[in-house]
Amino acid sequence: MFTSIARRYDLLNHVLSLNVDRRWRSALVGAALAGEPSDVLDVATGTGDVAIEFARRSSTAAITGLDPARGMLDVGREKLERMGLSKRVQLMEGDALCLPFDDGSFDVVTIAFGLRNLPDYQVGVNEMARVLRPGGHLLVLEFFPPKGGLFLKGYRLYLGRVLPIAGRIISGSNEAYQYLASSIENFVSHEGMRRLCDESGLVDVSARRLTGGISWIYSATRR
Repeated sequence: MFTSIARRYDLLNHVLSLNVDRRWRSALVGAALAGEPSDVLDVATGTGDVAIEFARRSSTAAITGLDPARGMLDVGREKLERMGLSKRVQLMEGDALCLPFDDGSFDVVTIAFGLRNLPDYQVGVNEMARVLRPGGHLLVLEFFPPKGGLFLKGYRLYLGRVLPIAGRIISGSNEAYQYLASSIENFVSHEGMRRLCDESGLVDVSARRLTGGISWIYSATRR
């Protein structure tokens, strides 16, 4: 599914979020770079936007992006080549539920709008925690429905009606943006997100609200 929309994926993200997705990813990378990491892994990297933001903002970190969709990675590699960042970022095909890295390989692991796409959230968080070094940080950027009121009603109307139609027109895929809406609606609650971190042995779990609570950055630390 993601390979089928790979060539329009970036355009869709920017149009459907009114370009706010750029600010969300920038906030994620800014938070991740606060500890000056040497080795960074971006899981479910897609076309590499988060990995590219890391490369732009850190001249020293070694950056790896991993995704199961080859078509998305092909677009990401083309972007890196155009930007002259191919030597700074390694993009590789792989499964978030069985990361091809040794324990304690990274100072920071990020996942942006990808956790809800995993078949098993807990296994995914366990794997990301496993490859962190002691004291390393996991940062999760994800959608959560805002709480109550007109904002919530408007959000659900957009998610359920506007987004699938606009996504179909731009991407040509009926499936992809119907799936996007349902994946957000069916994702875990904030309490559930904290439990995922707790069950994986991560500590110091914190959350930062973005854009009125549409998106959140969860941060947790490996003991």
